[in-house]
Amino acid sequence: MARLAFIVCHLSGTGHLVRTLRLGAAAMARGHEVLVISGGRALAHVDDLGVRVLDLPPLTVTGLDFSTLVTPDGLPADEAYRQERVAQIQNHIAAFTPDVLITELFPLGRRMLAGEFLAAIEAADNALILSSVRDIPEPKLKRLNEAADHLRRHFDGVLVHGDDRLVPLAATWPLPEDLMRVIYHTGYVAPPPSVAGPRGKEILVATGGGNLGRFLVQVAIKAAALSPHPWRILVGGPDAAEISASAMVDHGSANLTVEPARQDYPDLLANAACSVSLCGYNTAVELAGLSTPAILVPSEEGGEQEQLLRASALAGHEGIDVIRERDLTPEVLTPAADALTAGPRRPAIPLRTDQGEAAIACIEALLKDRIP
Repeated sequence: MARLAFIVCHLSGTGHLVRTLRLGAAAMARGHEVLVISGGRALAHVDDLGVRVLDLPPLTVTGLDFSTLVTPDGLPADEAYRQERVAQIQNHIAAFTPDVLITELFPLGRRMLAGEFLAAIEAADNALILSSVRDIPEPKLKRLNEAADHLRRHFDGVLVHGDDRLVPLAATWPLPEDLMRVIYHTGYVAPPPSVAGPRGKEILVATGGGNLGRFLVQVAIKAAALSPHPWRILVGGPDAAEISASAMVDHGSANLTVEPARQDYPDLLANAACSVSLCGYNTAVELAGLSTPAILVPSEEGGEQEQLLRASALAGHEGIDVIRERDLTPEVLTPAADALTAGPRRPAIPLRTDQGEAAIACIEALLKDRIP
């Protein structure tokens, strides 16, 4: 048995934390002791899967402005706040004495939190140090040399939670040749697809667990008014209940339900007549294993490319349509969703996917290689 410490900070959506918790649960199932240090806001709708989680004083961002980290009251985090987080990280790591430290996204992202990750690495002493990244870390080619330097100085490997047959890491982060030998594609991390029952009649719209996708919510509300089908819209973010209640008061109709994000989203997705969603990591993987026809509206807020790249990779598959944010109107969305609702189910997309077992097996192999 080994002690695995994960450090993660979800600043906008929920994907980073959800994936980390799934990896932690997979490690526990294989007999390891796990600690997750989380630096984002608490998320009531996210299941911790029995993983031990220690929450830091939380940080978040406004929209996708990752250059300014703010506290829950919306104020920029000052130096004292930031140093308190660093001190707690070091104390947690020192007390846990991990054999393995896994940094979520850093150094291929979370540059503003570099001091925290480096403090964790320092506190981890002689641990195996690994970076854990999704299939498509946001391309930042101007940061390539900086990330490569961190990898050479501090890291033993990079776990890429994606399928290189769909999108290899090199397509978005062409790291130098000497680092490619420590890149390990471990497959997508997701639970098995929900078992689909009889196909429902709802058009299901979801924007994930964060603040992204509010534009899609507003367009979908108006699109529902033009459609004969029932629409259910799930809203993310800390103000989801307020946004949902307001939408139902202002736009409520017999065919429209607007409510906060739900833990049973995968089940709703499996049985929906049609899905309309962003193209974040978890949503894309959940969709791939199902037969639900889907419209992907990748978020491009703040000039981000990650969701667009993922949606483009999936767009060639039957029953998957992509509408860019710049083209999204109720008059475009309604007929597209109605057409998929009236059409057949689609074939599932074959991706390498498990619940994190391949990633943990990779960690175990790397640990074994370190033993003299």
